[in-house]
Amino acid sequence: MLPADRIQVRIAGSEAVPVWLGAEDHGWLRALIDDFARLEGLPYREAVRFLQEPPRTPAPAGKRRMAIWTLEAQCVRERPPLDAGALRDALAVEAQIARDAGRFNRAEVLAAGARRLGLSAAAADEHMFADLPGERRLRNPEPPPDPRALAERTNVALAQGLLRLASEVTIEIHGGARSVVRQVRLRRLLCTMRHAEPEGVRLDVSGPFSLFRHTTMYGRALASILPMLPWCERFALTARCMLRGRAVNVHLRPGDPIAAGAQPRAYDSRLEERFARDFARANLDWDLVREPEPVKAGEFLIFPDFAVVHRRDTSKRFLLEIVGFWTPDYLRAKLDRLRAIPHTPLVLCIDRGLNCSAGDLPPHARVVWFEKRIDPSAVLAAIGPAPSGAWQRPPQTIDD
Repeated sequence: MLPADRIQVRIAGSEAVPVWLGAEDHGWLRALIDDFARLEGLPYREAVRFLQEPPRTPAPAGKRRMAIWTLEAQCVRERPPLDAGALRDALAVEAQIARDAGRFNRAEVLAAGARRLGLSAAAADEHMFADLPGERRLRNPEPPPDPRALAERTNVALAQGLLRLASEVTIEIHGGARSVVRQVRLRRLLCTMRHAEPEGVRLDVSGPFSLFRHTTMYGRALASILPMLPWCERFALTARCMLRGRAVNVHLRPGDPIAAGAQPRAYDSRLEERFARDFARANLDWDLVREPEPVKAGEFLIFPDFAVVHRRDTSKRFLLEIVGFWTPDYLRAKLDRLRAIPHTPLVLCIDRGLNCSAGDLPPHARVVWFEKRIDPSAVLAAIGPAPSGAWQRPPQTIDD
């Protein structure tokens, strides 16, 4: 993510608009990529000095600084081919011996120190300070990015840099919210969730600038959400950021040139994936809907694993939740929230290894116990007999 001194925005009143890179920047981005190719193998300090010179292809200064940072972040600073610290220690010993003898000569000291480590004097002279940051050799990413890819990466780094400066972030998501919520929980972000009409989810996330410490770590966790948002059907993100000494609002929406990250996993586990496949094979009358809309349970939102909906009578609808191996605290919280939706038809598939008692379970839930694998015929039996004329595949063993 871009550091604050590289971020480019246009501020108007209380609003800040990111300065995105687009197709109009591809020409000078190509020239910048070619310049980096010329810097291959040079010490980093020489690369920095070269890049500070006026470019041969005119470019907007602020955009160019963002792109340089992004491309540098993809490069590798090569480790030195020898232990430069040990070499300097050997040279220091030889220098002291020479001084004590009253015959200090740089070439002789260099040759003697090199012999201690089995090196030539030329190699010792070349790599004496090779471990210092400015002396490490620059290696370009392989393969090098094209202008479009560099623009996309720079735009993502810009947006993530802005989130790192946020005191609060609000995200409204319609469609595909579950993967974002999963990431929020995985990264332990401070977040409250509620409904957003119609059938959406609103996430209110505390930003790193609302915390007193660990802001860099938390900022990276918050920025990790960003590449997931383009996979949602629709989203609107508003961040309250501190920029140039003032508080401003930054808005990110579909259509902004933010490249999507890796596609979110379709299923949380192999168990879920296998059950979905088996259920589809086992009957033609009930559809298994992955990641249905969330359900309000008191002050919380529940994101069910599946909804089971009859194809010809959609009023026949059950939420299906898989309760696998979790910590006792997580299991207790999950069951408490499920008990808070007594009027919602619910099927609970519970791993026998959890040793749940009847008193632990929501009284309105239809329970299917399983070991290693969920039997779709047991789920179909739990939701009641099939309507007249319904087709159901006879039970069978389905191997991977």
